[in-house]
Amino acid sequence: MTTKHLILAICLLSAAAAASETASVKNIEADLIGKPPSGEYGVVIEQDASLATHTIYRPAKLGAIKHPVMAWANGACKKSGLLFAEFLAEIASHGVVIIADGPPILEKRVPPEQRREPTPRPSPSSLKLDGTPLIAALDWVEARNKEQGSRYFDKIDMSKVAVMGMSCGGLMAYGASSDKRVTTVGIWNSGLLEPNAPILASLHSSVLIVTGGPQDVAHPNGLRDFETLPAAIPVFHAVRPAIGHHGTYSEDNGGPFGEVAVAWIRWQLLGDESQASKGMFVGERCSLCVNADWKVQRRGLE
Repeated sequence: MTTKHLILAICLLSAAAAASETASVKNIEADLIGKPPSGEYGVVIEQDASLATHTIYRPAKLGAIKHPVMAWANGACKKSGLLFAEFLAEIASHGVVIIADGPPILEKRVPPEQRREPTPRPSPSSLKLDGTPLIAALDWVEARNKEQGSRYFDKIDMSKVAVMGMSCGGLMAYGASSDKRVTTVGIWNSGLLEPNAPILASLHSSVLIVTGGPQDVAHPNGLRDFETLPAAIPVFHAVRPAIGHHGTYSEDNGGPFGEVAVAWIRWQLLGDESQASKGMFVGERCSLCVNADWKVQRRGLE
């Protein structure tokens, strides 16, 4: 076979692989509210048959930058990839490939004014620090990044990886936090139910902890985590006193929690050191520090 024929064969194989991948992908119409996501990249939500257990939020056009990755776990550890659609679509629109645990199942939305804050405190044995679904998401996208013919081929920056989750999903994020690919961890309305020395000792990246006020069942857990994280771990702890356990995820573009998430991701994964991103967390007058709607603590961030 001549070099010309070899190149043609490779091109045909790559085209066939791309066509096969496209056929395995299902676009998802999510019922997003309010304004479109604020990022410059637009958003596509989809399910890929090769990772049918998850839902993907990605920039509408891949390859404008090397995209960082975020693996997300839901509240109550639910397998429902559309449960945090407003919040996740907003983050993805800034250039991030997000893989949420659970297929794109639609669940009935409950307006914030009709929600009840949980009163029972779960026992430590009732929730698991199982980061397996998040690790599976990272494994999948890393493999696609190396696979010629994949729409993700050589478009992913696996040196910029976040694992995050809300409530029980925050525990799942802790469970995945020891993975060497992880560069930042997000704990939302969550916190360890009891001190866990192995988890704390295995942390090696920055940590963001965001909760509601004292009416949030996870508030004391998040506070204790901030106080007990190893001194070498950079950490930002933000409390929204007027908000309960449900956060603002279902508000337009994720509400105030969405704004914090975007700023953190843009700084930690996209290298944005502007006042709108890094400046939200660092400096004597960081924007969250002087915002009366938030109470914050921080350590080790520069």
